[in-house]
Amino acid sequence: MDYRSTISDIFSPRKNLFAVPNYQRAYSWERDKQIKQFFKDIKEHPKSVDQYHFGHFLFEEDEYIKNKFWIIDGQQRLTTIVIFLSCVYNKIKDLKDYETVATNIYNEYLINTDGDQKYATVTYDNNFFENIIIRQIEDKADTRSRKRILEAFDYFTTEFDKNDVSILDIIGWKDLIENAKITTDSVSDKAEATQLFTFQNDRGKDLTELEKLKSFLMFNIYLDCAISGKNPNGDISYIEKEFESIYQSLELIKIADEDQVLNYHTIAFISNNDTSLERVKKALKKQDDKSNWIKDFTVGLKKSFSNVITIQRFKNKEGLLGDILYLDQYNAFPLVLKLFHYHDLIQIKRVLRLTEIILFKMEYTVGNYRTNLLHKIALVYNNDILKLEGKLLYHANHGFKDYWNFTGDFESRLKGNYHYFKSTRYLLWKYENDLRSRIPEPGMSYNDFVNAYGKFNLQNTLDHWTPQNPEGIDYSEEFKEKFLNNVGNLVLATRGRNSSDSNNLPSNRPTNSVLIQRQELEPYKNNWSDTEIKNRQNNIVAFAKRYWNPNLIS
Repeated sequence: MDYRSTISDIFSPRKNLFAVPNYQRAYSWERDKQIKQFFKDIKEHPKSVDQYHFGHFLFEEDEYIKNKFWIIDGQQRLTTIVIFLSCVYNKIKDLKDYETVATNIYNEYLINTDGDQKYATVTYDNNFFENIIIRQIEDKADTRSRKRILEAFDYFTTEFDKNDVSILDIIGWKDLIENAKITTDSVSDKAEATQLFTFQNDRGKDLTELEKLKSFLMFNIYLDCAISGKNPNGDISYIEKEFESIYQSLELIKIADEDQVLNYHTIAFISNNDTSLERVKKALKKQDDKSNWIKDFTVGLKKSFSNVITIQRFKNKEGLLGDILYLDQYNAFPLVLKLFHYHDLIQIKRVLRLTEIILFKMEYTVGNYRTNLLHKIALVYNNDILKLEGKLLYHANHGFKDYWNFTGDFESRLKGNYHYFKSTRYLLWKYENDLRSRIPEPGMSYNDFVNAYGKFNLQNTLDHWTPQNPEGIDYSEEFKEKFLNNVGNLVLATRGRNSSDSNNLPSNRPTNSVLIQRQELEPYKNNWSDTEIKNRQNNIVAFAKRYWNPNLIS
């Protein structure tokens, strides 16, 4: 493969096949960002400039199949090019004047005359890629990468169907892409590919931390093997296999992106300081046997990505897990990740409850109480669940600093006069479920509370029972300061209900509601005063002091 080449030149040899190795990330270009920009650049390319530039591509020659090339760098661009040309083929294949052009596109970029697929994505996406891009039949886009493949295909198809786009325009864009100038490197072993990828991508390109980490680990495997005289290809293949599993897990993760998961993992297992990559670099420096440390670290990282899928699955079903991630995912997740490394969900319920108490009470602290030691607690945790429970119980009572008045400040702010903030919504959700438990009646689920269904009208908000701006009524300054935004005057409401209630007085509001806390207010619709607000506040405060008392949990 020539160093200076074109897209057409590297694909046109009939037997040349290209594939994305499974240790690379799946297709990640987004329709409204990179895809639109790709098409914009093609359309706006100056006619006075002969060739478009697609940059550099790095390939590794397959060990067994001659003329098969694994894409080490450039797979996002190359995948998009193949999708684009597939859409061109689809647009012209039934046009008599373009039969030869369509056939050439099909044989050079989709299926060659031997019946081989010319370009393959990562294995776990390739059937979908073949169905959508090559065979053009429907398939289920059930992962992020598959959705992005489909979105790219649909985007180009829609653009080609616009009235102001002619066949000559499309053919012109096709020619521009095929003749685009590129540079290539083709290497025959993993060690050389690792070196080239590392040096090529450590110069300001837009890689994620996880991609930079993969490159760093593989390159340091190479360096360590070079010192010992060992052939590095086997150890590099080991890391590739672990990252194959990591990227497959990543496609199923919705509650965090890849760099967040990496950050949570390195906080829990390496250090609380620096960036994820710097933590790994500093830890590796201290190791004598660097290759085995890298292997062990990668196995642990793979386990964490897998555990995030488990956490995600339980999040909307197991209340305590959803609670703490709702309250403070950033501070709580490393500890949750560490717990799932050692235990199953049943074993950690008391720890989760204590963590929820800490996080909720933190919302009510005053002054500069910014210290949160959950990251440090996660880092030092070593599988002693009873010791961890004791530590969290202490912090749930006293906070993270000896000089804090943690419980006192919590109770003082609850008894205060202003509660119109996010935490009150969470408080009233728990209060609602406490009221329901006394009837008894099923509680409001986490999914209902956070509106996991995404319907705007069902989103929970805070509603003022005595409205903020009733028509024709001016509140006294004392009422506005002490009662209007008091928790005693606040109730849960869906956006739809809040909108319909508008600024109506309680006496003019509909009476039907599934919320027990709203039903309790019905008898006072015509007599809702400072006294009733204060009494209701006292009831809610009494509940909160009981519910978030760590000494009362089982």
